[in-house]
Amino acid sequence: MAEHTQRMTKSDRTKAKIFEIAWNLFKERGFDNVSLQDIADHSGTAKGSFYTYFSTKSDIIVEGFWMIDGYYQTVEKEVLRHQTTEEKLLKFTELQLTYVRDEIGVEMLKVLYANQVLQQGSAKVITNPTRFWHTFIRSIIEKGQINGECRTGLSAEQYALFFNRSMRGLFLDWNIGSASFDLVEEGLLYCKKFVLPTILL
Repeated sequence: MAEHTQRMTKSDRTKAKIFEIAWNLFKERGFDNVSLQDIADHSGTAKGSFYTYFSTKSDIIVEGFWMIDGYYQTVEKEVLRHQTTEEKLLKFTELQLTYVRDEIGVEMLKVLYANQVLQQGSAKVITNPTRFWHTFIRSIIEKGQINGECRTGLSAEQYALFFNRSMRGLFLDWNIGSASFDLVEEGLLYCKKFVLPTILL
């Protein structure tokens, strides 16, 4: 059992290394300008090792969305320290927008969005309702409905869907304009003045 755990740990490290190298190369050169051989050479692994963990380059992009969700989970306690639903949603939005602006960046976000648009079918990670981003927002709104802070004309699930859809629209606009406006400043104003009034009483 110990040997199995050790092998799994090494496997996880190798996958994480390949992901990190590929992600950084995409940010530096652009998704289309990075080959699997480039990833293998820079990560010090055999090209075949890539296929042990990922089927295509696009799988790295999908993994990127789960990485972003991982960040959202790290700020859960910080968000929930706030008292009101409005404060919680605004704090989460501030942290989300700051992370995307400063850590992901507009060029990488373009790659993420383009990948999801071009991917066939409707089941995509960007709109996956099991993502922490969605379930966390839903839980905040649900508690707000119970506390009498949020509207009840729709379910918490529907309000969370519309809230997150609005934020994706903001990200898309930022992409289209190639970061022509400050994502955090404009995003918070957009959320406070136009999105939250449709949810809060």
